[in-house]
Amino acid sequence: MKNYYVIAVVVVLLAIGCSDETTVFDLQSQGKALILEENNTTLLNSVSMESNGILEIYFEHEEYDNEIIEKNRFYGLNRSGVVRASKNNTSTSNASSDFHLNLVGQVQSPSFDGNTNLGATHIDVDGNFAYVSYNTVGEVYAGAVDVIDLSDPLVPVLTSRMYLYDRDANVVLHDNGYLYVIGGVNTERVLEATGESFIAKIGVKNGSIDLNDINYVYQEGQTATGITRLGNSFYVSSGVEGVIAKYDADSFVKTNEVAYDDLRWVASSNNKIAVLDGGAGVRILDTDLNEVSQIGTRTDFVAGAKRTIAIADNKLIVAEGNNGAAIFDLDTATLEERLPILIDPDNVIAADKVTNAVDVEGNVTLLANGGAGLAIRVKNDIIDLMGVVELNGSINYVATDGDFIFAASGTRGLQIINKIRTQESLVIPEGNYIIRARNSGRAMGLSSLSTDDGINIDQRTRTGDTENEEWHLEVLDSGAYVLTSNFSNKAVASRNTNVEQWQFGSEADQQWVIEPGAQEGYFYLRNLGDNRYLDVFGRRNSFGTTIITWPFHGRTNQQWSFERLED
Repeated sequence: MKNYYVIAVVVVLLAIGCSDETTVFDLQSQGKALILEENNTTLLNSVSMESNGILEIYFEHEEYDNEIIEKNRFYGLNRSGVVRASKNNTSTSNASSDFHLNLVGQVQSPSFDGNTNLGATHIDVDGNFAYVSYNTVGEVYAGAVDVIDLSDPLVPVLTSRMYLYDRDANVVLHDNGYLYVIGGVNTERVLEATGESFIAKIGVKNGSIDLNDINYVYQEGQTATGITRLGNSFYVSSGVEGVIAKYDADSFVKTNEVAYDDLRWVASSNNKIAVLDGGAGVRILDTDLNEVSQIGTRTDFVAGAKRTIAIADNKLIVAEGNNGAAIFDLDTATLEERLPILIDPDNVIAADKVTNAVDVEGNVTLLANGGAGLAIRVKNDIIDLMGVVELNGSINYVATDGDFIFAASGTRGLQIINKIRTQESLVIPEGNYIIRARNSGRAMGLSSLSTDDGINIDQRTRTGDTENEEWHLEVLDSGAYVLTSNFSNKAVASRNTNVEQWQFGSEADQQWVIEPGAQEGYFYLRNLGDNRYLDVFGRRNSFGTTIITWPFHGRTNQQWSFERLED
């Protein structure tokens, strides 16, 4: 029985139609039925850029009665054109906290000899190349592996494609000049297979797969489900009636194994091996496969369904199927939070509205939610937002690496997304500005021409080129702004509701979040130190009125415009 480990999509199952079945069978009996695509036109045409462009992100929100407060919730975002979508309890934005998401390329799922139902299952990015595995839904065993050159990530090039007969490719890992392809094998046709799970170690150089350099290993379990390297060992998990096996990284000789009923994934970090067990949740093992602890989860272990885990900063993130994802402390095994599936799309079966896979890098967590799409969670000291990326296809797996996100789809193959941090993506681009209060039209400036710390900031009437009314905006990595006087080179700070200039020292009270206001062209400035807003005292219009920080109320004396000056 085949255990395919890819999320189901509606497909027509086709038998392998081979022009010379006897030849293929003979190859299979030798374990060499891997065929390279030699048609360069096919490789070239497999990369599509027709759908390229900025992707919308639909962020979660609560139902606020006050529209101003609702927009205020999306601090740190370019919130031009907030659109309500009450059915799914979301709002839409064209930017997350500090980057646009730009679809830059798609690699279409391969097809060969009648196998047209291949879906992307896994992605590994190493150096300038991405490696993608594919398998089939249903009883037919067939798979593929792609190698994609990302030397110029905005122009991906498919450099090598390998077809697998009578084998499903569930996961691919690149390590030290070799591809480790793991999955399930049809033991009725691959005569030398000693188990239903296979590991193929295949040479690859400069983006080209070398079928003259290949070795097979078989292990117990209906299909191999995960592989990770820790130190000088590889660890491979396999599914129903399978094992977690340890292999020497140099010889790939098995050095240990422990039997389990149904392992779905394996991850490693800090001399710990975490395996996702269909019967017990997550088991934490040491490097010799001794069990150290268990972490209970709510994962719905549907037979054959893909579920993954990820480890980052001593946090364990678990794909929990229809329960979304969960984040645990790896040491204490305590649950920290759950990340739900945000949308409930029409015309998608319930079984495909599940979190299949998770990945995390820095302040970004990604969830592959099948028919419910790709979810993104952005969290740092300033923001904590979770939304859904407008991306076609049932998302089976997701990986992030540097400035790029890679989504594996059951129907659309590999989708490559660029996280673009640009000045245009910021709420206000960096540069020099006059900052004016909406209620008075007066400019924010120093109350006296002094470079001393502690000088108050008030509203003034700008006449000519007055440097004490000119401010330089700089954006920190967190997304917060620092406002520095061009006259004194001191930063705007909130000190016990007073707004003053002080030498910048990275304190929270010198950092500001700029949030879109109730009317286009106006903004609120929230101080990170006291969480209060830049405010003209008493809503006065007069020259010299003190500028303070005050709890949010959204009136015009808390709304500010930015007039760009030539640098």
